[in-house]
Amino acid sequence: MTGHTFSGLWYINGDFASQMSGIIFPRLQAGKEPFPSYLRAQSSSSLLASPEDEFGDQTEDRYLLRQFQKAGGGKVAVIPIEGSMSRNGYCNIGNEQLARIIALAKNEPSIHAAVLRPYSPGGTVDSTRMLAESIIDFQKAKPMISQTPFCCSAAYYVASQTQEFWLEDQTETRIGSIGVLAVYLDESKALEKEGLNVQIIRADGSEQKNRVNGIEPLTPELISTMKAEMTEARNEFVGFVRRGRAGKITSDEAFNGAVFKNKKSLELGLADRVGSLSQAITRALQLAKNA
Repeated sequence: MTGHTFSGLWYINGDFASQMSGIIFPRLQAGKEPFPSYLRAQSSSSLLASPEDEFGDQTEDRYLLRQFQKAGGGKVAVIPIEGSMSRNGYCNIGNEQLARIIALAKNEPSIHAAVLRPYSPGGTVDSTRMLAESIIDFQKAKPMISQTPFCCSAAYYVASQTQEFWLEDQTETRIGSIGVLAVYLDESKALEKEGLNVQIIRADGSEQKNRVNGIEPLTPELISTMKAEMTEARNEFVGFVRRGRAGKITSDEAFNGAVFKNKKSLELGLADRVGSLSQAITRALQLAKNA
């Protein structure tokens, strides 16, 4: 979320970004890593591959697919998107690995359909489109629907591409946050208070290198450039949602960056119905039989 931790722009829920900044920034200012070591170690340890499962699969991707298939009862793969999304994963399965698993599921004869189950505030702009396109490709062969209690920003970008979008029946289910943000931490005053005068020296010809660094102030020109990049990413996001939810979106209010609960999500056309995971699995099988 900052140049100190991750690079690039983010499709991420603003409230989550604020919560994480309260963890990240004090650690950075204390000279520590942005995340505690125990969090970095807790990737998907409960899901990571054993050397060989009962199916004889020896690769992590295939092992995980088998676990997702078991979660869906055999004929349906329940594919989770958990935590902050990124290309390679920080404390979870990365977008590239998820895309590989979805490709395996498409070509696995014993899998007839899939349920995507996000529980995510979103993540990086980088690789979100790639993951969304892997879902579009899967559905050329088999149906996939989404079922979620919490699906924001990048997670919604991806899940909106499924054939149907289901909401968990609870008061705290939330989806949306369609938009782009960047968090910039200006450390100049804190450094000055500590008596530190930090200077950045660039080689000739490298004047534009690392301009967003938390030490030098952002110029109006740099802010304008950043906003233009963010607007481009936001337009792509909205375009994919309109494509995935074609004929269902009822108002541009859906695209203002807000997060919506069940009733409003259904009114805006961001979701199709309310139902449990088991009901979504049954529906996915029904769609497979009717295909």
